[in-house]
Amino acid sequence: MSRATKNLFPLGVATGAAHCNRKAEREALKSNIQHGTHTWLWARRRMGKTSLIEQVLAELKRARPGVPSVTVDLNVVHDAESLEAKIRGAAAALGVALLPKKQNPHKLLAGAFADFRPEFSVGGPGLKMTLRAPAKPADGIAEVLLALDAAARQAARRAVFVLDEFQQLSGLYYGQADTTLEGAIRHAVERATHISYVFCGSHRSLLADLFENPDRPLYRHCQKMTLHRIAADDYAGFLQGAAKARWGRALAEPVTGAVLSLTHRHPYYVNALCAELWRLSKPPGMAELSATWQQLVAQDSARVAQAVRRLSATQRAMLRGIAVRDQVAQPTSREFLAWIRLSASTGNAAKRVLEEEDLIRQTDDQHWELVDPIMKEYIRVNA
Repeated sequence: MSRATKNLFPLGVATGAAHCNRKAEREALKSNIQHGTHTWLWARRRMGKTSLIEQVLAELKRARPGVPSVTVDLNVVHDAESLEAKIRGAAAALGVALLPKKQNPHKLLAGAFADFRPEFSVGGPGLKMTLRAPAKPADGIAEVLLALDAAARQAARRAVFVLDEFQQLSGLYYGQADTTLEGAIRHAVERATHISYVFCGSHRSLLADLFENPDRPLYRHCQKMTLHRIAADDYAGFLQGAAKARWGRALAEPVTGAVLSLTHRHPYYVNALCAELWRLSKPPGMAELSATWQQLVAQDSARVAQAVRRLSATQRAMLRGIAVRDQVAQPTSREFLAWIRLSASTGNAAKRVLEEEDLIRQTDDQHWELVDPIMKEYIRVNA
């Protein structure tokens, strides 16, 4: 396999040649960043959220003038102090990245971050700035982000601050009001002139509450973006281009259609399946495709079984019913609930939990199906 094709289907972040389309989403996010419109972006787990953001940040970094960025992952913080430390470290790194090479970095940064008594050192990666911890975490978060915006304004440059898995903020412990940390971030966001903020995550209800609840500090401070599945035509074109690069000829159309059908166009599973298929010495037929898919189902069965076991009996009943029927128009209809032997009250409660846990979704044609195609296959086989 050539170096040009071996990384077209990564299981992690997909950027560059491995990034499939998302042109409209890329342009929308890029425009928001360039115009200072703060964004909150929601996507299901393993749906390509990080890939989209990383692709956009890479394109902006290559622009003239380049737009530097930094990302803070809230999955690795557990309280106000750890959040403040991560944000302070990220702000220091982004502050250094903002500076033109010909400008005196110490003078500009020392002025903008004066309240944090910056210390400078030079090592392998170049200049590094360390900022003193504040007395109060929430106050420190607002102040360091405002100092970062001041540095960007003095450097006359746009920069991006990404807060990933931002819904985790709701669960962070802080000794005062629950909204104190949100209020600190809001204070910096609404005053930003040169820093564009991107808040993203995979838990829809928690994110929506942070940004769409009138009682929360960040209400109406950001533009919403929802990342949907890549269109079938776009995926088909990408797969055919990858096939020609790998084997010099296209895939048979039934094979392309089957790949997208089996995976439900779920980016992670498209890449997992195609990564194996593209190891073959010639374009796969339906037999090779089916065998490879069943191998993936078998490999993931333990994870799926554990996820299903965590559900209540009524939730498992609804999940099984939707999986067996492939798609269901009304999971809470009298007919469907009678078939899975649930009452109206327990059926409605089960559907609500399955939707909140991102296990079922409504398709474009208003039918309900399982989000995870391998979970669907596992349940159908064992039903």
